[in-house]
Amino acid sequence: MERRKRTALWLRTPLLGLSLLAVACGGGSGGGTTSSPVTLPPSGPTPTPTPTPTPTPTPPPTAPDFQPVINAVEASALDDFSLIVGDESGILFTWQKGSVRPQDILFIASATKWLTAAVIMRLVDQGVMALDDNPQEYLAYWTSDPDDSRSRITLRQLLSFTSGFNVRPLEDSCVDDGGDTLQNCARTIYEDGNDAQPGEGYAYGPEHMQIAAAMAEQATGQSFASLYRTEIAAPLGMSLTTGYALPSVTNPRASGGALASGEDYALFLQALLSGGFLLGQDDLLRDETANVPFLFRPGGTIEDDRDWHYALGNWIECPETPFSADCADARIHSSPGGTGFLPWIDFRNGYFAIIARQDSNGLAAPASVDLEQQLQPLIVEALR
Repeated sequence: MERRKRTALWLRTPLLGLSLLAVACGGGSGGGTTSSPVTLPPSGPTPTPTPTPTPTPTPPPTAPDFQPVINAVEASALDDFSLIVGDESGILFTWQKGSVRPQDILFIASATKWLTAAVIMRLVDQGVMALDDNPQEYLAYWTSDPDDSRSRITLRQLLSFTSGFNVRPLEDSCVDDGGDTLQNCARTIYEDGNDAQPGEGYAYGPEHMQIAAAMAEQATGQSFASLYRTEIAAPLGMSLTTGYALPSVTNPRASGGALASGEDYALFLQALLSGGFLLGQDDLLRDETANVPFLFRPGGTIEDDRDWHYALGNWIECPETPFSADCADARIHSSPGGTGFLPWIDFRNGYFAIIARQDSNGLAAPASVDLEQQLQPLIVEALR
């Protein structure tokens, strides 16, 4: 097991010494009988100098007590994962339970969605794309007929899963065909058609982001895997071993195909928590589902009794049902993956955390979410 925590900085306050003033007497001049005047000390007792008070030492900062967090992790039924906690300065604490280390490369499933949205927001920051752009501005085959609802789909709706696609989530999709190309897959999705009017319902699924990624490729002339390395991994110093599936995959799953270690994903969360990495971060985190019905929620990611809302590629958490203004004010954002990998940021309390886990059954997210909800108040208490 490995545990990291902040090292307390002890401040040393020097004691102030007292200096005495020496009194010098002048000597007589040579020759003659005239003496130089001599300054005599004042009569009476010598005054006692007033001592300079010694400043009270500043107490050293108290290191966070993560023992209650450790106890909860060890008591959990989950095995083989690492917990990472950090703030704007970086990683503050790690704890390994079982064989998964913070530096191990894992398949992160739907935790990919936050990364994909951030890649595209970097292009928006640069003016290469805009959230109100339509697919036909980048994809030549896409209809511009105003009577066809597909012409009204925006990039914002694709990233917030309100584009009208994926209302039939259990059907086979080309996003699972690694031998296809991303551009061909996007066209196949287009030809199959959307199932609802754009902006009128939320449907969780992979097709929205596959189209958004295809638009980004056409806007830049780069593969989406290359865009991830250029816009996210390289600027943040993330390992080159992270990325979208394997180089041989020509149809990377933009909504769930990334590999990353907990330590690398922590660099991404640290950048968002610190601010400044994305000029459009407010758009990335804004609630896009406050006024639309949820047509399909992911049973493999969050349970139906959790009324969370969705931003761009990330959830806005809420422990209450229905979603309330208090939940919006809490500003807890996350992106749970079906393998159990779960990153989150608590903006109000100023920390991020990751449950770095990879369960092969692909339906491991609810158990990680349960542990996350248990750990959140313990982490906040430790950091006070």
